[in-house]
Amino acid sequence: MPTFGLAVTGTGGTTALAQTQIGSDITLPAGGPWTIFGLWGMVAKVTTIPDQGTGGSLLIRSLSGDISPDPAPGAYPMIGAPISQAANGAISPMPLNIWPMNLSASGKATLRLDYLQQLAITTASATAGGIIFGDAIPTPGPLTFCDGVRSSFASAAEQSIGTITLAEKATRIVGILADLNKGDAATAAEAILATIRLDSADVKLPPAQYPCNRCFNASDGTAAGAPPGDKSSFIPVDIPVLGGARINVFATTTQSVTGNADVQVYLAYE
Repeated sequence: MPTFGLAVTGTGGTTALAQTQIGSDITLPAGGPWTIFGLWGMVAKVTTIPDQGTGGSLLIRSLSGDISPDPAPGAYPMIGAPISQAANGAISPMPLNIWPMNLSASGKATLRLDYLQQLAITTASATAGGIIFGDAIPTPGPLTFCDGVRSSFASAAEQSIGTITLAEKATRIVGILADLNKGDAATAAEAILATIRLDSADVKLPPAQYPCNRCFNASDGTAAGAPPGDKSSFIPVDIPVLGGARINVFATTTQSVTGNADVQVYLAYE
């Protein structure tokens, strides 16, 4: 029961109730039928001006007509950030919006994700979204084994995070948790989101693009105060693997940063 993921990134609008596509159209791989069981989205505030919040709706729309049932109206919550009471409010994390679904899609079906923002904002927000799918919906269960890799980098180009070598007794990956953190000094207007990609010469993984469990709003570089914490959760997946398989992990951020972005990726397996 292989699990796959596809992700896109983009930029929101500036006017109240603006509807803006997140990245480009998403086309599922050939084969299928596929079950889309996860829809996710994130939004980060780029402006450092106070009194402007983000958030609204994450919209999913079938472009090919090959998704059943048709997801329209397909408006899901896209929880964003509240206003800042000062321009130098603390850099703040925003959690992943991820919603369970049960849609059937044929091979090569095409869909579109949009961000419908609730409020006007001076500088358009950074956005990301995607789907998680496979030939069946995974059944979440307890985690048996877990291993991770980590790296810090500044470039927006895709970066290698490391390679996880699964134990010889491994039979399937059952959970993925990718964490984006910001531990270095903040620089003005550097909102950041990230997605990860898995690849392997030992097992079939692509398309394997998954979200991090949080993103970060920008500050003005002189942030004051302590940011809140976030809950971390594994995304349930069902990816058959060979014992001893080597899983290569990559990450891409939405923009380069002056101080490094820190990414950790964990794979739970049994």
